[in-house]
Amino acid sequence: MITLYSGLVVRQPLVESLIPHFETATGTRVETTFEPTSVLLERIAAGERPDMVLGVTQSIRDLADQGILAPDAVTEIAVSAVGFARLPTTAGPADPSAQTFLDYLVGSRAVAYTLSGASGLHFMKVMSERGLLEQVDERAVRFPSGLTAEAVVDGRAEVAIQQVSELRSVPGPHIVEPIPHELQSYGRFAIGVRPDAPEAASAFASLLTDDRARAAFADVGLSAP
Repeated sequence: MITLYSGLVVRQPLVESLIPHFETATGTRVETTFEPTSVLLERIAAGERPDMVLGVTQSIRDLADQGILAPDAVTEIAVSAVGFARLPTTAGPADPSAQTFLDYLVGSRAVAYTLSGASGLHFMKVMSERGLLEQVDERAVRFPSGLTAEAVVDGRAEVAIQQVSELRSVPGPHIVEPIPHELQSYGRFAIGVRPDAPEAASAFASLLTDDRARAAFADVGLSAP
């Protein structure tokens, strides 16, 4: 068995395709913990040591600089855009401009976003810089962690903000689109391997750069680095 701490951004392709393929091909089980990168870093700072960590590239490189991950075993695997989700019956923004999108959020019944994920932190920064965060938060559905599109599907929110791949991973009828480029933050994600991890951990990390992985990532809206 090997252990993986992973951000939510790649949960769907890992669970549905890549981990089952690896386990069948190698006979090695992958025990996975999915949380936002910031939550995983807290657990690692508290002393936990998984064989592999997959998350925001700079955080993975920082762990390598600290010696927690092997410096020569950090591989960038995907790039993600921040998106928004809505029900098919909910109107989208009237045009693709940044200002129209901001007006759309302010006028929404409720916006869901995370307090710990990279997309949520970026969203709070963008809205705060424009003096709109307090206004949105009056009716916001704020997730400590997890998948924000669940709040759209179950009716708690009208709009959800998160990485495109995370929004798409939620079952149910909802439409996912990237937010306007002017407001974007393109997240880069990498995997790192602990220096004394079993050889199977390095094999799994290598799997995430092959054609099968690239296709699986593309299916959920992730692009190649």
